[in-house]
Parts: sequence; structure tokens; C-alpha cells
Amino acid sequence: MNWVLASVGILVILLGIAIWRFGLVGWLSNVPKGGEIIDKEKAARLGGGYLGLLGICFIAFGYAVENLPNQTIMVIVACYIPVNMVILVSYLVAQSKNMRR
Repeated sequence: MNWVLASVGILVILLGIAIWRFGLVGWLSNVPKGGEIIDKEKAARLGGGYLGLLGICFIAFGYAVENLPNQTIMVIVACYIPVNMVILVSYLVAQSKNMRR
């Protein structure tokens, strides 16, 4: 396993858990400081869940880099990028519905 990717993945997962568990929505860059949050728990759950998913992907990439051939890794990365963009946009839309303007 590529330990750099695995370490980054573990750190991102821990950050997601901290945001989710302790409601640290101020750590999220897409939550405005002056804006009003309708449901703080939902905002923390969404942010923490997305970061947890991202951390798991980093760990999976670390495994793939060490154990799979290069062509397979390129296919995985080529599929991951559009899927991650769709997940990111859906996270941002869900988070924006949780804000008052």
C-alpha cells in the first residue's frame, strides 16, 4: 500500500469524523461565516460524510497504486474524476439548501 496516500486518507477520514461528531461546521469552507445554517447537524453530517468518502478513496488509491498495473490505475482514475465531481456537486447542492440567504 502506498503509505503517503493511505496517511492522507486516514487524516481526511479523521477530519470528517471530527466535523461530523462535534458539529464543527466552521471548518467547512463552503459554509459562510455570516450565513445562517438551518440545520447544523445536517451540515456537519454532510461535510463529514463527504470527507469520509474522500478519505476512503485515498486509501483505495494507495492500495491500487501498489497492487495493480498502471493501465488499470489510469482507468480507475479516469472513472473516479467524473464520479467525484457528481458527488461533489450533489454535496454542494444539498449543503446550499441547508443555508438561509
